[in-house]
Amino acid sequence: MKIRFTFFFIVFSGCILYSQDLSKEHIIEITEAIPGLIKDHYVFPEKGKEISEKIQRKVRSKVYTEFTEPNALALVLTKDLKELGNDGHLYVTVKKKSDNEENINWEDIEKHNEIEKNFGFTDIKILENNIGYLKIVEFMHPKRSMPTAVAAMKIVEQTQALIIDLRNNGGGYPGIMEYILHHYFDGPPEHVSTTYFAKAENTDKTYTSDLIYGKLRIGTPLYILINSKTGSAAEYFAYTLQAFNKAIVVGEKSAGAAHMNDFFELPHGFKISISVAAPINAKTHKNWELTGVIPDYITTSDLALQKALGLLMK
Repeated sequence: MKIRFTFFFIVFSGCILYSQDLSKEHIIEITEAIPGLIKDHYVFPEKGKEISEKIQRKVRSKVYTEFTEPNALALVLTKDLKELGNDGHLYVTVKKKSDNEENINWEDIEKHNEIEKNFGFTDIKILENNIGYLKIVEFMHPKRSMPTAVAAMKIVEQTQALIIDLRNNGGGYPGIMEYILHHYFDGPPEHVSTTYFAKAENTDKTYTSDLIYGKLRIGTPLYILINSKTGSAAEYFAYTLQAFNKAIVVGEKSAGAAHMNDFFELPHGFKISISVAAPINAKTHKNWELTGVIPDYITTSDLALQKALGLLMK
């Protein structure tokens, strides 16, 4: 998987108020573009067709023409789409492009963030009783982050158990996540998930790999800490290892952001987010979309580490 999938907790954080209201003609142009995009791109074609038909009926009723304020229109469309589709990645945003946005170098900003956060590994230590602890705040770009990931796993290599703390980790790139996950599998490549796209011929299967730089951790206890802000790639990690009986998950139910989304342009500065891909676990034959990853031991986020250590002591 080369796609980056990160859960954004505040959908409308990028919205900027327009100074002018929309005309009814503009609203019709915006809303009439939505059903076709959902039908063409939604990850599950049958469900996409159903959502498309439902929102089409609302559009034809002209119910949206009273929402002339752009952000109000985006909010009501999002509310209806989420109710009709039962999908947290289906929403509408509006953004007024700032004068200097084209001059922003997003790659430089990402690289700066990686260095500030030690490529996602903000805490690496050995606790009492030879228990390793890794705090990973984000799974960052694999090409730049891999040396740090390898070093982190080498530091905890001799520990008798490992706690991986993914609380508040919203996801990121899959590469580093998969590298750590592979430490808990051996033997021939094992099928762990299949990612489905709207076009069936693009189906992508993910397998384990023995390409790690150090010792495998087969049979050593693994505890994964999660909370309500653990999303996407971090959820994939916890869900997969839990499903394959490789880890015990402790904390709060996670965010429930399994699908991978993409943005499609709508008229007059609007965009729609649509779920275009969905990873399905090879063991459970489902994923964690909306339901979240359910911990084996439920506790508050603040007490998750204490709970995991208590379980290890037993």
